[in-house]
Formats: sequence, C-alpha cells, structure tokens
Amino acid sequence: MSNNIITIDGPSGAGKSTITRLAAQRLGLRYLDTGAMYRALTLHCMRKGVKLDNPKAVAEAAGGANLRCELALEGPMRVFLGAEDVTDKIRTQEVTRNIHYVADVFEVRDLMVRMQREIGREGNLVTEGRDQGTVVFPDAALKVFMFATPEVRARRRHAELKAKGVEVSYEEVLEDISRRDYLDQGREVGALRKARDAVELDTSQLTPEEVSEAIVKLAKSRLMMRTRKVERPKP
Repeated sequence: MSNNIITIDGPSGAGKSTITRLAAQRLGLRYLDTGAMYRALTLHCMRKGVKLDNPKAVAEAAGGANLRCELALEGPMRVFLGAEDVTDKIRTQEVTRNIHYVADVFEVRDLMVRMQREIGREGNLVTEGRDQGTVVFPDAALKVFMFATPEVRARRRHAELKAKGVEVSYEEVLEDISRRDYLDQGREVGALRKARDAVELDTSQLTPEEVSEAIVKLAKSRLMMRTRKVERPKP
C-alpha cells in the first residue's frame, strides 16, 4: 500500500472520527483527525476576538497560531495551541457553529493542507475529513467515502453531546447538521466531494465496529493486490 495512507471522507456526524480511530488501531496505523485542526484554529480566532466574517483577519490570526498535533497508534489525537492541550475544549457547540468561517478561508485551507501533507510524509496513516481523498492525498492507497442520512447523523451527534452533559435539542442538532452539509458542499476550496475512486459506505444501519471492520478488510485486500503487482515477474 503506497505510503500506507487511507483517507476517510464524509459529512458531519457520519461517524468518521470513531470509525477512523478504530480502523487505525486495528491496522496499526496513526490516526489524523483533520477536523480537530480546523476546530483548534477556530478556537484560537475566537479567543483572539477576531471578526470571523473577515477572511483577512482570520487568515492572519490562523497563520500566527502555534498549532501542534500529537498522533499515536493508541488513543485519540491530541491537539495543542502552544503548550495548551485543547483536545476537549474544541468540541463545544460554539466552535461547531463558527468553524465554517475559518474553514472557508483559502489561506487557512492552504496552511492546513500543507500541514496535513507534512504529517502524511511518514505514511502509516488513516486520516479523516472532508477533502482528504480529493485534495490532500489524491494518491492515497485506499479512499473511503462514508455517509448516512441527516436524521441518523443528528441522532448520533445528539447522543454524543448529551453524554458530555451538553444541553441541546435534537432539532437544534439536525438544523446544525443540515447547515453544515450546505456549507461543506458549497465551499469554493476543499468542498465535500466523493473522490472518483473512493469506496462508498452507508453507515446508517451499521455500528462503528462493523464499519471499521469493513474498512480493515478493504485495506488488507488493497495491500495484497498491490503486493502481488510488485512481486509479479516481468514476462
């Protein structure tokens, strides 16, 4: 598998984070949550009092953020702003509502793509996001596009938020997911798209364990196919 890079793209609430982490652990690869990177920059801009509807101000603030990610074979990725671990602090509804302002800025996406490709230079990576298979790693060995109905995704996200003690209604979460879908698909740079060679997985009726197992099987099958091509003797 070329560089052992697997990309998993899909809309908000499709289960990418949980499933990508499970698949990475089972394959013995590193896990990259690119959404957490955009969330961290959003938190940074909010703390700086940046006018989020001002792309130039957002780009300047994001460029000055000391963003750092720690990837591991076990456990979630940790995200830092300077020396501060903000892994949990970026998961608020306020950050979620404002992330599109930051993610829509061309300079920010360019910065993130370069950072993500630098992380991917070592290979051995399962990465999830919106544009991983189409923009960041177009030559990835395996590309997966996950999806589920908005209602299913809203129920999942609502349950996650309730488990964390966040008071929010299902209707609010559904409205937020529908808005995120519209913004993600209409973004000029890094829009949510399925790569032409991506494998589609509908997760609506599947558990995270079932989806991650399907990805593991796909990855191992792809690795075997590529290994055979390399080992095939010349005529």
